[in-house]
Amino acid sequence: MKFFAILISSIIFSCINSVDVFSEVIVHDMIAIRGEEVMLKVETKGKLLSRGGEIVEFIVDGKSFGKSLSGGDGFAFKEFKPLKVGRYQVTAKSGKEEGRGLLLSLRKGDRIIFVDVEGSLLEGMFSERPKKGSQETITNLSSKFPIIFLQTGMLNTRDIKVWLKQNGFKESPVLQWNQGMIFDEIKGKGLKIKAVIGSPSVIQSAKAFKPKAYSFEEVENAEEVKEWEEIGKKLK
Repeated sequence: MKFFAILISSIIFSCINSVDVFSEVIVHDMIAIRGEEVMLKVETKGKLLSRGGEIVEFIVDGKSFGKSLSGGDGFAFKEFKPLKVGRYQVTAKSGKEEGRGLLLSLRKGDRIIFVDVEGSLLEGMFSERPKKGSQETITNLSSKFPIIFLQTGMLNTRDIKVWLKQNGFKESPVLQWNQGMIFDEIKGKGLKIKAVIGSPSVIQSAKAFKPKAYSFEEVENAEEVKEWEEIGKKLK
C-alpha cells in the first residue's frame, strides 16, 4: 500500500502547485534495429503541461550527440543509428533537469518476451511486493531473450522503473502497451514475439501474433500459471 499511497500523494501534490515550479525531462525507452536510424525521443514538461521551446542535449553512452529544441507539444527528437546489438544508455539534459532512458538495439528476427508489470509482477492489485520468484526468473530469461516491460495500467513508466529498480529486477526497457499497438510496432521492425506474460486484455491484444502466452488468471489463448518458476521452466 505504501507504494500506491506515495503515488496518489504525488499526483495530488502536483495538482495543487504551480506547473512552472516543477519540471522534468523524460527520455522514452525505445527498441531499434542495429544499423537502422531511429529518432530518440525526449519530453520536456511540467507536472501537468508540456513545456515547448526547451533546448535538449542528447547524450548516448556518455557521448554527446548534439542538441534539439522541443516543439509546442514538449517533444524533442534526435537521429541516432545503433551500430551494436545491446543496450544504450540515453541521457537528456535541459537546463538544470536531466532524464535517463534505454535504447535496446536488436537484430531482425530476434524474439522478445513481453512482461505486463501490473498484470504479472505485482503480488496483488494494491500490493507493492513482487510475485515470488519473478526477479530470478526474469534474470534467467534475459540471458536468452530480450525482455520488455509493459506499462498497461495506472502506473506511469517512470513509476514502474522506480519500482523495478527498488525490487531488484534486471534493467530493461519499459514501453507503453497502448492497447496492443506495441505488438504491431514490433512486427513492423521485423522482430518476433517469443512470449507475452500478463493480464487477459494484454494476452488478447497479442493473439493475432500467436506467441506463447501465460497469465496468472484464467484466460483464453493463454496457459494459466501459479508461480513464475513455472514460466521459467516452460520458456527454457
